[in-house]
Amino acid sequence: MPYWLEDISVYPLVLLSIWLLGSLVLLPQDYQPLTFFRIFAKQLAVKVHPDPHRATSQQLISGSLALALVMLPTLALLAPLYWLSDWPLVLDGLLLYFCLDFVYYRQQSHKTALAISQQQNSRAKDLLQPLVLRQTQSLSSAGLCKATIEMLWLRTAKQWIGVSFWFLVGGGLAAVAYRLLLLCNQEWNDKQNNFRYFGRPASLLTQWASFPASLLTALLLAFLTDITAAFRQWRQALPLQLCLPHLLILGALASALRINLAGPVIYQQQKNQRQRLGPTQLPTVRDLLNALRLNRQFQLYSAFIVFIFSLLQILWLLY
Repeated sequence: MPYWLEDISVYPLVLLSIWLLGSLVLLPQDYQPLTFFRIFAKQLAVKVHPDPHRATSQQLISGSLALALVMLPTLALLAPLYWLSDWPLVLDGLLLYFCLDFVYYRQQSHKTALAISQQQNSRAKDLLQPLVLRQTQSLSSAGLCKATIEMLWLRTAKQWIGVSFWFLVGGGLAAVAYRLLLLCNQEWNDKQNNFRYFGRPASLLTQWASFPASLLTALLLAFLTDITAAFRQWRQALPLQLCLPHLLILGALASALRINLAGPVIYQQQKNQRQRLGPTQLPTVRDLLNALRLNRQFQLYSAFIVFIFSLLQILWLLY
């Protein structure tokens, strides 16, 4: 083996390979290992959180212990595999592949856009509902387009960029830990009344862990479109009651597509009065298709940046 290969970090090249593999070979959701963890997280919440009216401190402790019970045994089982494996990078690649399940959501977004364009709003609502926490049955065509755009880009930041970021930082185990944290936050979302306190530990950790990916996504999106308008939108949105990762992404997206995002949402029959973000123009199917096209461009630019970084790293070590 050439001497420089012993020092170079090959994680960026592994990341590019898995990005390509994931776009070509989509694992069916029924065979996706994360499906098991979703079921396990739901059943665990039923066991350890039977009463949402318990004391707040008890719910916070239960939520913290449940999160640890999902993550720690899984990581403890995976870690010894690295000591036994002769090809730890292959194991890293497999773990990353299983954690990167984003392509499915883009496909569903395409199907939703097609249904809306054919005025099949009932089908569009059924397609979108499993992908979002909000209720979709009362949404209009504009509401369906807005919800799909937001879902697509928030998942891009958290599930695609977020998993990739933590993989580059800590390898396959870090990617698995982050993805399980994200999964628990989705299953025990504290926007639901019964998980308001039980899901708080997972929510707070997810906001912290996903912030670097949200910042990177927002900045790259702004550079690809209109960075001046994005900064203007972020400055105007600061007083709004939105969590910072969502504010960064939706602000850049609203300025890029020149549409209105955020706004009121309904969770469990209760209306949550979120502030609106961006211009007054409501999204249409055309905007949804533009968001999908921009998402593809964003991923290509991301791959190009990682490739250039890998190339520069090799040249630096060679010369």
